[in-house]
Amino acid sequence: MRYQNKGSWDAFTYDQVSRLVQYKWGQRVINWRKWRENEIVMDAVCGSGLLTKQLAKKLPRGKVYAVDIDSNMIKQAKNNLKSFDNVEIIQSSFTDVKLPTKMDVIFSNSSLHWVLDHRKAFQNFWAMLKPVKDSRSNNGSQLLIQCGAYGNLQQTITVLERIAHSDSFKAYFADWKHSWYFAKPDDTDALLEEIGYINRTIYLHSDRVFLPNRRIYSKFIKTVVMKPYLERLAADNDGRKLKTLFLDLFLDEVEKCTNRSEERWSLDYVRLNIICYRES
Repeated sequence: MRYQNKGSWDAFTYDQVSRLVQYKWGQRVINWRKWRENEIVMDAVCGSGLLTKQLAKKLPRGKVYAVDIDSNMIKQAKNNLKSFDNVEIIQSSFTDVKLPTKMDVIFSNSSLHWVLDHRKAFQNFWAMLKPVKDSRSNNGSQLLIQCGAYGNLQQTITVLERIAHSDSFKAYFADWKHSWYFAKPDDTDALLEEIGYINRTIYLHSDRVFLPNRRIYSKFIKTVVMKPYLERLAADNDGRKLKTLFLDLFLDEVEKCTNRSEERWSLDYVRLNIICYRES
């Protein structure tokens, strides 16, 4: 089943391609914590629910609030999570969501960089976390977050920007502003300290991801990385042709710029890892 709401994510395809990249990252993030199995957790931007499912398995006596603003993702998540009675799926922005109780953990994977106002996000997380008297046991009220960091996809975005501002497309990108914010670790740490988070661990790691061939790379890049660019092009028949042309030019440029075949279909990720706590 495909969901085609205008301006929304292609959740059906994302559910497939994210298993190659984001799902693997998120599994590692989940394993940063020693779970008690009874925590109350928000999965902030749950996407298609693949990682929500892993969280739910960790919490047989707990609960996961799976939150996403995208209607297509919500439909896909409901399909993926229909057998879990410890998950509640909510369509909302996580900066505005109202939940009935305080959270033990707020988990977010590959999503926070789509929010331009990190101060608002972290302040909202602070208000949603359960105040605890002592977080030194590492069982306290906690953020577990991984997202894109400063320098993320720099090589990839350089090629995308070159095509977007070429003669064929520059009219569509005249007032173009990036819809993402790749934060620096020092800036994030300072912001978290100002809000009141303690025991902060903020660090980067680079993760070049290799996809097996042009077809799979094309499917991934179109669905995930290129989405903001393709949305700038018209949605009619001419728009579909433009989107195909944009994608083909990008793929040809990548193929031309990378001599070593084993590195050709790769993505130059830089991840920002955030672990911190709220104390009362």
